[in-house]
Amino acid sequence: MNNDIKTKFIYDSLLYYANKIVFNKSEDINTANIYIRKLADKISANFDRRNTHDLEFAFLEGENLYSIFNILNKNNESKKYDASILYENEKVNVPKDIAAKPNEEFYKTIKEKLSKKLEASSEDMDFINSFLELLEQTTSYMPVSKEENTDISVYEHIKQSIAIGSVIFEYLTENGKFEEQEQICSNPKGFYSEKSMLLYSMDFSGIQSFIYGQYGKEDVLKNLRARSFYLEILMENIIDELLNKLELSGANLLYAGGGHAYFILANTEKTKTLIKDFDADVKNWMQDTFGIDLYVGTGYAQCSCNDLENQPEGAYINCFREASAAVSENKLRRYSASQIKILNKGKKADGERECRICYSSYNLNSDGVCSICEGFAKLSGNILKREIFTVVNDVKKGILPIYKGGYLSAENVSRRDGEEYLRTNKNILIRAYSKNSLYKGNNYIKTIYAGDYHDADTLEDLVKDSIGIKRLGVLRGDIDNLGKAFVGGFDSEKQTLSKSAAFSRKLTQFFKYDINNILKNAEYKIPYFDSKGNESENRKIAVIYSGGDDVFVVGAWKDILEFSIDLYNNLKEYTQGRLTISAGLGMYMPKYPISYMAEKTGELEDCSKKLEDKNAITLFDKDNSYHWDEFIEEVMGEKFTIISEFFSKSEDKGKSLLYSLLELFRNRDKKINLARMAYTLARMEPKGNVSEEEKEIYQNFKEKLYDWMLNDNDTKQAITAIYIYSYLIRKEEGR
Repeated sequence: MNNDIKTKFIYDSLLYYANKIVFNKSEDINTANIYIRKLADKISANFDRRNTHDLEFAFLEGENLYSIFNILNKNNESKKYDASILYENEKVNVPKDIAAKPNEEFYKTIKEKLSKKLEASSEDMDFINSFLELLEQTTSYMPVSKEENTDISVYEHIKQSIAIGSVIFEYLTENGKFEEQEQICSNPKGFYSEKSMLLYSMDFSGIQSFIYGQYGKEDVLKNLRARSFYLEILMENIIDELLNKLELSGANLLYAGGGHAYFILANTEKTKTLIKDFDADVKNWMQDTFGIDLYVGTGYAQCSCNDLENQPEGAYINCFREASAAVSENKLRRYSASQIKILNKGKKADGERECRICYSSYNLNSDGVCSICEGFAKLSGNILKREIFTVVNDVKKGILPIYKGGYLSAENVSRRDGEEYLRTNKNILIRAYSKNSLYKGNNYIKTIYAGDYHDADTLEDLVKDSIGIKRLGVLRGDIDNLGKAFVGGFDSEKQTLSKSAAFSRKLTQFFKYDINNILKNAEYKIPYFDSKGNESENRKIAVIYSGGDDVFVVGAWKDILEFSIDLYNNLKEYTQGRLTISAGLGMYMPKYPISYMAEKTGELEDCSKKLEDKNAITLFDKDNSYHWDEFIEEVMGEKFTIISEFFSKSEDKGKSLLYSLLELFRNRDKKINLARMAYTLARMEPKGNVSEEEKEIYQNFKEKLYDWMLNDNDTKQAITAIYIYSYLIRKEEGR
């Protein structure tokens, strides 16, 4: 099949939808493929679960998009979103009972943006992908129909239709059925049951150990962030290389995040041969570059349109299970006999040098650093400030190896000057990426979104001006039961490709984009009555990794604790309580090895996952595990507040009395402890000429402590609250 013909079909299909939105035109540019485009639109409408299956796509104004979380995990709500341009608002767009209606200016802005882009249209994949990105930005909060509770956006419908159309085009062409398109479109029932599609899955292994398993003590924070961002680019570029090899647009990528990716491809021998060759090539490159540190497992399931519409019931889940099983089988057989021989030969004899940062024994320089870690050292200084990153074929200009035959470069050029840069460097340029903002030039620079909030360049700087003990807080969290929600979170009659794609895209948006806004707009503050009110408004935090469903951040321990509650509250509102997160929060000296911090905080996260229904946080050690609401309302809202209020009003009460209370709670099972509690509280009673307010605070404090002592759970909560308060008033040793 001539790939130029397929590209033209995709381009013509995209222009059909664009003309509908901008000019309200309904004619097809290329009538030779009209029935494939119509069939794809019809199938996409089926996946949307709309009643108007037989109607052409129509751009309708005046309605709000309903939330996909209205129907996730047995939910039954009718919340909707404010009309909005995606990625242009620093506030998280959460579902509401009453949302702001889109006005005339909203639609005018969208049409102007799209119309301007169309002026420079061309029949190539760069324009197609660039226009798809603009559609995502402009039409992600516009419902595809006026039917009640429509939760599929215009963008999602168009993207899905383009993907399905390209698959059908290739499938019919390769099977000699291209001339039957009109007949199939008018009577598609038989075609719907054909296994015309592949649900293709990629799963990257070794991500966390690659990011956190570095042991160097210099520029640790920068190195971590460079490793994390490099992996983002590496995975994006592998995805782009695959789509390029298949001559497909980004529309065929269903989901990418957290080291996973799903594609919808044509079930043809040509496609299967291409992905088999691609799979082997990527594995060889990764083995040559990283040894066994990183690996990508792949696999696919053969699917029909009926399967992806969940007809019969259970067919949809089975597609994902089959693809997942294929990936697992692939991972079990990672290396061929010849590859194992190469790996064995690559092992160094005892006594030979290892990289002083990551302990690798590959490609060491004279300073005892491997080529990969040397590249991270060069990249780390630029990653936070640069807007454009490129993959180039010139090893002298690149920093780190990128599949295939490319090198990552952090360009010292702004998005504003991107056109000139692309023009002067086109001979060495393979691909370009714009971080966290849509590139608006005529040429194509792919936008990637990444959690990159930071308030310092070193771990020590994050904690040096913090309140209380100078400790680094480390937070690791991940969504509970995400896999189950992704493939089975909707009722069977609503479980389709459209719903899963919309759901996964919203989650990726939260962790890769909205997390920066959550950190910029801090909300929760510990009710600390001794606070002098001179704290920085900015969270002293740096995001190390934030993927499709998990997060790893470091910072001043108090800010990390406060952010953890912001994260929980925002996720709860964003997903309407349908998804939960479990997390671990550890405290460490900034000089500790980051690999140790990551491992120990991961163990705390595991403790949270072991609580019934998960949805929990574990702080400091395994004895401080709570469901989020209990921690927020009872530990912090009640116990900590009462303790903080009392000690802030009683300046003569030193740390010794606080620690005495802690010991009493720890040893509450001893019968004599109640008497000791009475004695300790008597010592705390305000003496002399004190205000009525102080007397009331003391009386409340005393009564509460007695009550807490008599209950196991209250005692546990009080101990945690005392820990937190003691960390706030504790100064660094030796000062």
